[in-house]
Amino acid sequence: MNQLAVPTTRTVLLSIPPVLVSLYLIYKLSPTNLTRGQRRRRAQARASLSESSEVDVSASEGQDEDDDEDRPRYEYYCIVRPFFDVENENSAKDESEQVAKDDLVKQYERKVRARNSIEMQPAADHPEHQWVTMWETWKLSGGFGRRASYTNPDFFKMQIYKEFHGEGTQEMVENILIGFDKAFGKKRRDENNLKQMWAIIAATMQWLLEMPPNSWIMLNNKTKLGTTVGLIGRALVSVLNEFDHAKLLKADSDIKDLGLIMTYYLYWIDTLKGRGLELPFRKEVVAYAKKAGIDLKEAGLFGTEERVKELEKEVGKIKALSGKAQPDRWDWKKKFRKFSKDYKIGGEKYNILKMTREERAGYALDKKDPLAQFSDKDLLEGNVRIRPRRG
Repeated sequence: MNQLAVPTTRTVLLSIPPVLVSLYLIYKLSPTNLTRGQRRRRAQARASLSESSEVDVSASEGQDEDDDEDRPRYEYYCIVRPFFDVENENSAKDESEQVAKDDLVKQYERKVRARNSIEMQPAADHPEHQWVTMWETWKLSGGFGRRASYTNPDFFKMQIYKEFHGEGTQEMVENILIGFDKAFGKKRRDENNLKQMWAIIAATMQWLLEMPPNSWIMLNNKTKLGTTVGLIGRALVSVLNEFDHAKLLKADSDIKDLGLIMTYYLYWIDTLKGRGLELPFRKEVVAYAKKAGIDLKEAGLFGTEERVKELEKEVGKIKALSGKAQPDRWDWKKKFRKFSKDYKIGGEKYNILKMTREERAGYALDKKDPLAQFSDKDLLEGNVRIRPRRG
């Protein structure tokens, strides 16, 4: 496989989107009264991986999952509210009003398992539902999570070195940024190009909010890590600038998750406090929201209003972004070019599937290739599924 930031359609359809549900809900929800397609989509929505998960490794059954392939790429579909957001709201209540964790899980389980669940229904049929995603975003997020799982030695019962998985995650983020740069660099700014850039950013936010962050954020090279985090934020505001120019930066935009992804970014950046990193573009994202007339309190994640208030204590009152959109207003091309020059970025150096069988055996705890049962073709094409073990 080439250096791809954005997995191929076939790879994406084989993947398990790592969004929507907190890690300890993995595979606890297994509805028995759903159609085959519904069961598959529930499984996709729940199959996130923690760094310490007990997992099964199996060949992908691609043909069983291809019947959703002809969904329009840039159409919006409903998703369930992420469990971590439900949990955050519950935790913010007075202790006497909080729902016990087990009961909260059961409540969420009933909602997800409901036959009339709104999940993956066309967003156009539910204009009041704020939790939505492009089909392209949903696919990409799953591809990112799947590819990142191939860099975790623990999943394969291998011991390499301490920072291997963190460096593999860094490589994955670099590949995503390469893909974004390719889309951003296209001369023709049509609607599909704009939506593709947005899908990459939105998928990145979904993935980053569910991936276990420590292996990546604890990397020793804080300069490179900080630059990478900064580029994620810069990519977001660069797309917002493009939307501004295309008259899509507005509360009733055709980009239906505009405010939602802004709240995702503000939440994700907030999780990086105390990590020795700068927290870039928070003010600019809020300023773009105000320019668009988007009420972030109502747009998405719980606690966004409080996060904005805390930010304004640091930087002062944030006003709507002034001035007209300008070509590459946030210097994406210049900054990414420098990043590419300063570091050898991207590739698949940390993809365990791409190691030789001898290399994997050498790192394996039992000195046997943990992927011996897979054909070279499956390994080359990435047709391997990492799944949390049912318990």
